[in-house]
Amino acid sequence: MSQDSKIEAIKKQILKSGFPLQMEISSILRKRGYETSNGVYFFDQDEKKAREFDIEAVLPDDAIFPPEFDIENSWFFHPLVLIECKKSNVYSWIFFRSEPIGSWFDIGHSIDVLTEELGYLKSACGRVLSNTGFLHYYKDSMIVVSAYQQVKLGKRDRNERNGKDAILDATSKVTKFMNYRFQNLKTFFKTDSTRRDILFYFPLIVFDGELYETSFGKTLKVKETQHVVYETRYLSSLTKSLVPLYIDIVRKDALEEILHIIEKEVYHVNEFLRKSTIQKQLSDSLGGQFKA
Repeated sequence: MSQDSKIEAIKKQILKSGFPLQMEISSILRKRGYETSNGVYFFDQDEKKAREFDIEAVLPDDAIFPPEFDIENSWFFHPLVLIECKKSNVYSWIFFRSEPIGSWFDIGHSIDVLTEELGYLKSACGRVLSNTGFLHYYKDSMIVVSAYQQVKLGKRDRNERNGKDAILDATSKVTKFMNYRFQNLKTFFKTDSTRRDILFYFPLIVFDGELYETSFGKTLKVKETQHVVYETRYLSSLTKSLVPLYIDIVRKDALEEILHIIEKEVYHVNEFLRKSTIQKQLSDSLGGQFKA
């Protein structure tokens, strides 16, 4: 085989893998000012082995904080974006519409509402965040789903590993990575009693393929969509109980629209938190566990 033929063969195999999608999504994030980490290793406690999570991203400061926000002396909303990437030319993803079952007092996105060992009071943080009304998981315009099915519409592609189990694999990896991060942060927060950030994760699955949502009435309705909010429950490694988790599942072409929604929400939450009455409420509830 000539060198040119080898290079073409290498290119062909790379393009069939998930890495081009991962690199494309990282590029989108960086252009929006995010700091990104790709291929983040974590330890899977269930499988007792190291695994790789696709993308962990930190929002840019100008998206997080209103002008003149006193980050050193204020409680603030500190978001991180977790993204798992999937692609399929064979399977369409179908999600079944449902009503949300969680509440802000037990949602599993934040280390602050998962444990009181860190000095955070679940009720105080949950009350403040729910009162903002900005986060999109409970908005009527969001398509909330709690069940799914993968439908094979194309010919078999041997390069699609775990194609028929891709949704399960992606959602499982997101929850396991969050648990891993929470455990690490639990240790880290114990060493720094001055921290005033309300850490919150936005988990996303970016899908390069066909995405549909269904609803039941007198007839079964199926329509193509760009985005759904998938509601699941996972066993928290901190509380040892099941907690609700919301995962944005979005087609690749609609990712920037969802990022814009998240950025706007985070900005407005911090704008709300900067109010002196809210800062006092948080300090009165939480500040006793922290150094001034």
